[in-house]
Amino acid sequence: NGELVMGKYQPKDKTLEAQERDSITRLYLEKAFFKHSIENIKANPNKKWCFISIDIEHFRLFDEWYGLTAGTNLIAHVGLFIMELENNHDAIGGYFGQDDFAILMPYDEDAINELFDKIRNYTMSFGTSVGFMPAFGICFVDDKNEIMETFSHASVACFYAKSDIKKRIYVYDTNMHSKSEQEYRILLDFIDAIKNNEITFYLQPQYHIFTKQIVGAESLSRWFKGDKIISPAEFVPVLEKYGFITDLDKYIWEEVCKFQRDWIDNGHKPVPISVNVSQVDIFTIDIFEYFVELVKKYNLPTNLIKIEITESAYSEESNVVVDVVSKLRCYGFTVIMDDFGSGYSSLNMLSNLKLDVIKLDAKFISFDGDITKGIHILESIVDMTKTIAVPLIVEGVETKEQIDFLEGLGCRYAQGYYFNRPMPKDDFIKLISDEKNIDDAGFKVKLNQQITVKEFLDKNIYSDSMLNNILGAVAFYSWHNDEVDIVRFNQQFFESVNVPDFNERLKGIQKYLPDSDKERLYKALNDAMNNRLAGSQEVLRFSRYDGTYSWYLIRFYFIGIQDGEKRFYGAANNFTDYAELQHEMNLIAKYSSDSIVFLNIYNGKWIYKVASHGIEKELGLSMKEFEDELNSGAFYKRITKEKMDLFREFTLSSYKERNSFSLNIDVKNNDGKYIELSTRGDPTEDEVSNVSYIITIHIKEK
Repeated sequence: NGELVMGKYQPKDKTLEAQERDSITRLYLEKAFFKHSIENIKANPNKKWCFISIDIEHFRLFDEWYGLTAGTNLIAHVGLFIMELENNHDAIGGYFGQDDFAILMPYDEDAINELFDKIRNYTMSFGTSVGFMPAFGICFVDDKNEIMETFSHASVACFYAKSDIKKRIYVYDTNMHSKSEQEYRILLDFIDAIKNNEITFYLQPQYHIFTKQIVGAESLSRWFKGDKIISPAEFVPVLEKYGFITDLDKYIWEEVCKFQRDWIDNGHKPVPISVNVSQVDIFTIDIFEYFVELVKKYNLPTNLIKIEITESAYSEESNVVVDVVSKLRCYGFTVIMDDFGSGYSSLNMLSNLKLDVIKLDAKFISFDGDITKGIHILESIVDMTKTIAVPLIVEGVETKEQIDFLEGLGCRYAQGYYFNRPMPKDDFIKLISDEKNIDDAGFKVKLNQQITVKEFLDKNIYSDSMLNNILGAVAFYSWHNDEVDIVRFNQQFFESVNVPDFNERLKGIQKYLPDSDKERLYKALNDAMNNRLAGSQEVLRFSRYDGTYSWYLIRFYFIGIQDGEKRFYGAANNFTDYAELQHEMNLIAKYSSDSIVFLNIYNGKWIYKVASHGIEKELGLSMKEFEDELNSGAFYKRITKEKMDLFREFTLSSYKERNSFSLNIDVKNNDGKYIELSTRGDPTEDEVSNVSYIITIHIKEK
């Protein structure tokens, strides 16, 4: 119907073309496009026809960024590229307004890719490579479907292409349609779920790492549909995709406020609960006004509702978010930046943004890749938060090794499966019903005044002599086959070992250990290799020149493999005096009828330490088992209820008044028999050990 002359389309029948084609793109308007498409398909039924739906992502934003003239030129150029396709590949192009284009053509993968590249390269000429990318959806024409239905399928494929930054050309398949239907069903069910109270929230406690007390909790939405639990991973993305996430969030926020009000009204001590605020929430409702009205409605102190805003929300329209955060904080709400490190502008934002708490994204403690690099990144983040005096909470903590590492960095707060999985409200209530489990001091930060290892490298600050004294006895070890050698050591290590044949002992140190300790040495080295974060430690006995033993507590860290040998760093403490004293206490316990228990008070919590155990045989518990049961509370289950109530009353009264107490109690041993024990507790003031009571226990004389 026409040709390209000097880059412009020239129709043969100008009157007909003026009626059927758009004046800017020169492509067929919608009605004419489908009319000519049907004609072409009927005239050439043996060709492998396909419809292509094309969309320029964020086209309205393109107009705002570069102006309406640039937007019009973009539309015109896309039209020109499609006109070239019409002339060279028996195609028909259509334009449906805004940035919606359509093509009917015999399927040609190379031609389609070439068209995509032309459009993409043109948008890139404006200085961006991602934000205004084209998206192509393709559907093949067959006899089973009507033309309009086929193009509708192409539009569905285009929708999926827009949500994939890597793959921008999608071919329709039936799974897309079924997925769209599934998403539509989720939306309909969600509306009913809100009405029928099927939506609720679970709580995941947040802990002070050192005290193991609860400082707060995060609320997480859950959907119970009959006996079925619908995973948040299944319904939350759908709600976000179709703009219903705010309905979910508002429902959870109000339910959390109700929970807090009911808990207070029942005379209990509440803990702050975090609620999540999405980017969609911020741009669809007045977040500040909404939360102010909520706390007024339920008469709640603002410190009981913490507001978590994901970091990605700060990176777009940051002025709007900064204003919201500022208002919330001024009113008394605690604002947390959630998923810190998941975005790309965190450091820039923190210089201008006022926050109460930063929550570190869990990926920083997984260390799936380069563990050394991961450690350095985490150290830098922790150091930065201390410098700017913002508390840090780490989420996703799952292992004891991770906790030990965070503790070593000085991190105070964490949440994750290591402590608790998200739990129903009733389970959470059981936890906080005991106020000893609560730390109500809030999130605090320790300012960055600590020494870093890097400072040790500055010889203008530290001399070798000072470093030796600071580091203590350290050495580097090499492990190959069953041989463990000392390859380097410092003066402190030499003085600590203090044996005449020191140089002879550097090769094959395992020869100087008892056989049982050799296995513990190899296990400690293996454990250090498997846990590079926390290393491992072991108490090992080394033979002296006179045939006696020295005891050393050594913490090993795996450095790497060099020349086929595994290399370790080890910090050693001469443990001999303590070990011998402990051994002597054990001997006393064997020949004494008394068990001696130290009761220590740490941050308001009672910690028991069994010093000697003279009733091990009668009770049927080893010293360690006895100590573990005392600290876990399991031992109290052995005491009859009558005596248990009396024992609690005596100990609490004695603790408050700092008096001695004596009490006979009946305790069930491991054979199921009750034995009568005499207990005595004497308060003591000891500034060195924090021992608050010394408790003596022995079999009551008949």
